[in-house]
Amino acid sequence: MTREYSRIQIFRTILQLAWPSIVEQLLMMAVGIVSTAFVGHIGAKELAAVGLVGMIIVILETVFAGLATGATVVIARLTGEGDIREAKRALVQALYIGASSGAFVSLVSLVFARPILGLFFAGTDPEVLRIGLSYFSLVMLGTPFMVLDIVVAGAVRGSGDMRTPMFVTLGVNLLNVALQALLVPRYGVAGSGAAVAVSRFTGGLVRVIVSFAKRGPMRLVRGDPFALDLKLVARIVRIGFPAFLEQFVMQGGFLAMQVIIIGIGVVSSASFLVAVNVNSFAFMPIFGFSIATTTIVGQCLGRGDFKGATIYAFEANLVAVICIGLIGAANFLLARRLASIFTTDAAVLALSAGIIMIFACIDPFLGVMNVSGGVLRAAGDIVYVTVTAFIGLWLFRIVISLLLVHVFRMGIYGVMVGVSMDFVVRAAMYGFRVRAGRWKHLKV
Repeated sequence: MTREYSRIQIFRTILQLAWPSIVEQLLMMAVGIVSTAFVGHIGAKELAAVGLVGMIIVILETVFAGLATGATVVIARLTGEGDIREAKRALVQALYIGASSGAFVSLVSLVFARPILGLFFAGTDPEVLRIGLSYFSLVMLGTPFMVLDIVVAGAVRGSGDMRTPMFVTLGVNLLNVALQALLVPRYGVAGSGAAVAVSRFTGGLVRVIVSFAKRGPMRLVRGDPFALDLKLVARIVRIGFPAFLEQFVMQGGFLAMQVIIIGIGVVSSASFLVAVNVNSFAFMPIFGFSIATTTIVGQCLGRGDFKGATIYAFEANLVAVICIGLIGAANFLLARRLASIFTTDAAVLALSAGIIMIFACIDPFLGVMNVSGGVLRAAGDIVYVTVTAFIGLWLFRIVISLLLVHVFRMGIYGVMVGVSMDFVVRAAMYGFRVRAGRWKHLKV
């Protein structure tokens, strides 16, 4: 089945689905930014410790976002087919997957907290390790609810409901800001960790309550299928596991990069963290477009509208590149002022401003990479995305960074050359794959 599309209708649909996701991603980013901003004014060691632990936490968040992708894709297909009862059954299975996997990861992380951090903090100041361990242990207490939050939100987005996840995230972040302001001045890094843990707990709990309370076609009520459905779980996992693996490959690479950076020095580590936080203002909107694209392309494929899927894939890329280009330009012009939000250290401020400018120049490739990746995920072409993530991140970013840092002694700027190569390579590989069009005929 095909439909006629006008460009205005296409843009309106993309923006209607994307803006709540963009706002939500910016709000999610605010958890890390608020923590970083509060802790950054305590000292460089505290900032470095929270930054490295933050990378570990982001690994968990994005890896489990892979499982959420499985729920998003399956529910988008079922919604496109008009099978709402089966879509609700998939939502229930997402609840089970999120609760069980989150509890397991939290338990393992708490039991092995010291050896985990000892591995990634090797060679750094023992005081940085001690601070990081305190923060990590507190934040991990909220992990089961964080994973539940991520997976259920992904399931809801698959039905086309982008606003509910946004409002829940808004409430959680307001709570986090209030707790950071209350606890950090008195308890330092430990107070920041406690604030994040309480916020995560609240977010997961509210997300489940809303699934039963909010009116709409996906509302869970008595009489809905609540039994464990292993066949449907397997379908979600079949899509979610490659996405899980993709995120594991990517976030493992990001963490390896952080280890390389922290080996350069505390100033470089803190500067890179500041620059990444500033660039998140550009990245998170693009991630929102990617989520919206996965939903709308998945629904088009579910109803057999291949023409619509193709049109939305290309137009979403265009909108994303324009958006991230404008934000990147603003970041370039205001680099030093934006960096000053996170630090008052003169050396960190100067170096982070330069890194922000480099990010601004390569951000358009990030736009193509993420939105085209969202198209391929919607189609179930996630194995390709995983392989290209390994090629771009490990073979280009990490290998080039190691070479330039340790052989040519380029320091943090050698790392940025590696990052730039990764963005260009993956943007090209995803873009060519989308243009080839074979993704439209894959079975999910």
